[in-house]
Amino acid sequence: MPEFANRFELPALPFERHSLEPEVSRAQVDLLYSHYHRRHIDALNAIAPGLPEHSLASLAEHHEAEIRRSAQEAWNLVFFWHGLSAGSVAVPDDLARRIDQTFGGIGALQYRWRASILDVSEGWSWLAVDADGKLELRHSPTGARPTDVAPLLAIALNENAYRIDYPQRQGDYFDALWRHLNWEYAQLNIEASA
Repeated sequence: MPEFANRFELPALPFERHSLEPEVSRAQVDLLYSHYHRRHIDALNAIAPGLPEHSLASLAEHHEAEIRRSAQEAWNLVFFWHGLSAGSVAVPDDLARRIDQTFGGIGALQYRWRASILDVSEGWSWLAVDADGKLELRHSPTGARPTDVAPLLAIALNENAYRIDYPQRQGDYFDALWRHLNWEYAQLNIEASA
């Protein structure tokens, strides 16, 4: 009987690697996915053999900082990939109402979110919902996610996320991703947080 490896595996992308083109190149996706994301999965397997019986989410709460950071960054990347879509996704009505109430419309959200990332050189930017159902923008360092809110969508701000296509141009990188944000995924995350 074959023995199965007890390891974390790099999860499949929810779209083909070329699906974000022309805004985000396959080479850029490969850098973030095949190298950066894989590095965190490999680090987790190296520092914590036998832990795959736990989920990434549970290991993101682990007492050892090295395990916690690698698990959280791997989880963040899975969340990021699922928050993107090959094609344009319409904003569901419930989410559109929340965006209107909090930001004054989808255009205002886009403007504020873009402006909020311009001076951040690493980590994550999040669209999140608080316990009262109000939307907000948050940032977290690499290997962390915001607390006391439920993330809806994430933007990776690590240089590996944009250095091929948009070197030192985070605003242009944000504009490219904006066209591919999976608003249905954000709505599902609102529903799951309720």
